[in-house]
Amino acid sequence: MAKTPPNPEEMAQSLIVHIQNLEEEIIRGQQNLQMIELQLQRLLETGSAVRELKNHKVGDEILINIGSGVHLHVQLTDVKRVITSLGAAFATERTIDQALARFEEQQKQLTDIAQRQQEQIQNTQARIEEHRAQLNQLIASVQQQQQKQQ
Repeated sequence: MAKTPPNPEEMAQSLIVHIQNLEEEIIRGQQNLQMIELQLQRLLETGSAVRELKNHKVGDEILINIGSGVHLHVQLTDVKRVITSLGAAFATERTIDQALARFEEQQKQLTDIAQRQQEQIQNTQARIEEHRAQLNQLIASVQQQQQKQQ
């Protein structure tokens, strides 16, 4: 049994739904990109703070931000090593240079992910534009048919 081709109204409705889905995909992509950029900013700030340890010596008192605008006065007992998270509640002790190298590696990974996310957003935007052009052609075609019938 042969399938009847969709009428112009059904085709237009399908294109509109597809465009809306793609627009939602772009919103999700932009939200992901914002989260990646926030993580990158935190890595930069953390790297800067760890780098600053090289300017101190054992016994120096510094302020440590523990979050939400709360700081502690802390006396340094070690200025050569820091403890870094490995994830899943595991941590390891690293030298400052090892920690900085790890931060740089994480920054590169996040930058690569952000670039891929941006490319995906651009590709999705291009697909939306293609669908909008198809929709406009469909509308113009229907309008021409209606004018011929009058």
